[in-house]
Amino acid sequence: MHYLGMFIFYCCYKIASSEHFSSLEDELRTKRQINSLPLVYPYGCTYKFIVGWSQPVPTPDYISLSFAANFQYQYGQFQNISELSRYYSYEDISREQRAADLAARKDERLIFYRAMADMLDSKGFNGHECMLRAICEAAQYPVEEEGLVGEIIHILLTPDYGRTPFDPEDLEWEESMSVYRDAAIAGRQMFSCPDVYHECPEGQGVMELISVLRDE
Repeated sequence: MHYLGMFIFYCCYKIASSEHFSSLEDELRTKRQINSLPLVYPYGCTYKFIVGWSQPVPTPDYISLSFAANFQYQYGQFQNISELSRYYSYEDISREQRAADLAARKDERLIFYRAMADMLDSKGFNGHECMLRAICEAAQYPVEEEGLVGEIIHILLTPDYGRTPFDPEDLEWEESMSVYRDAAIAGRQMFSCPDVYHECPEGQGVMELISVLRDE
């Protein structure tokens, strides 16, 4: 009976302690939020993130000429504290909301591939074939260990990046990305990418603009 009383006392003490520490943690979190208000810029501010590359173009007259392509992302800074009205609100995101968010973003890589193909078409390349060849070569000679730029290239040119065998089956996604996934598989199996995608001949490959591929 004595041990039972001690056990009950210990359990009550642990519950009270956990509630105390929980309330203390909530109080400290509230203080951090109140004392760490974000900066606002009344006159406006824009953050820019630019990713691109440049390639010198040889000319017989030794004129300085280069080909450059870049993607620019702009983010506007808050100009009024009222725009941060939801800054301190904590909302539980349901599984359905996460699924809806993922469904809305699942086509982002496909949009990127088509945008790149259109840009290459405007430069006189076979955009679709050169995009497939780039995916093939990126899978054949991975550059993910070549710093930040290499990791970005690897993420962009890997059609199934981030997907796992445990993801639910998505027939629509698989159909729209099938040609790009086939290109990556061809590269991983060490097929000759210029031969497979011969409509994008040597000298016009996207990866050739930023690197030289060698079989060492």
